[in-house]
Amino acid sequence: MLNRNSTEKMFKTAEEFLRNNEYEEAKKIYLKCLALEPDNLNALNNLAQIYSILCEDIKEKGYSEILLKECDKQLECEANETVLMYKANALISLKRFDELNETLDELLKQNPKNMIGLFQKAHLLEKTNQNMKAIEYLDRILNESPYNIPGLLSKGRNLVELGEFEKAEEYYNLVLKIETKNVAAVNLKSKLLKRKLNTDITPHDFMQKALDFWETDDFDSSAELFKKAIDLNPDYDEIWFAQGELFIRMGRINDAINSFKEAFKLNPNSGGIEKHEEFFKLLNKMRWINKVLGYEK
Repeated sequence: MLNRNSTEKMFKTAEEFLRNNEYEEAKKIYLKCLALEPDNLNALNNLAQIYSILCEDIKEKGYSEILLKECDKQLECEANETVLMYKANALISLKRFDELNETLDELLKQNPKNMIGLFQKAHLLEKTNQNMKAIEYLDRILNESPYNIPGLLSKGRNLVELGEFEKAEEYYNLVLKIETKNVAAVNLKSKLLKRKLNTDITPHDFMQKALDFWETDDFDSSAELFKKAIDLNPDYDEIWFAQGELFIRMGRINDAINSFKEAFKLNPNSGGIEKHEEFFKLLNKMRWINKVLGYEK
């Protein structure tokens, strides 16, 4: 029998594999841990999650059911925040949403600021089209963490369902100031604009494709798609700003400066940049270096 320190080391190793998306290696270690501690909630929870990722539905369901039973056993003795979180995960996996709702209420009674519980409650309400109630829980998250990106995106989605397109767009725009290449925000803003403007295509469709090519280092294709986005409608500062960042990556500093200038004309705080003078000083230094190296005229 391994001692407690050994099992803790095994858990740390498994968690490292999990963080690096090495699911098969993580799975092997969690199974060993479970052989030593059959009622370990962490191992049961993570195995259920791994089997979900690997699309092994029967095994995911099996470990979720075991996890749920073990959680209920422990909760008979004491209502514990951590155990309630594990129970909520099991119920989500098993799609037992009525019980999930009760569990989340109990979890948030234990800790009204539990971020995971608040997100799960908001998501459950969103799925059942209770958008106003979902926003109440999202506001509790954003009151604690005003720049929480999943919270901002979720609130935007719920506002769209309520027909509050202008307010929703503000939340997506805020995300794009914090993370100028946030693909989820670009995608959600495109969906919003299609509903708002009753159109089949938006500049953000091209922007999303541009970001996909950027991710694969196909900068020329990315630049072509940014141009198509701007040609379709030049009034979105986030597209000009992201294009400027791409031009920096391509070493086209003159083009980057011009693109950022257009972004700031539309929105002085585009990209979250407030000190424009210092920003352009840095870009001009980069341009001078490029000229010295012969990369730019």
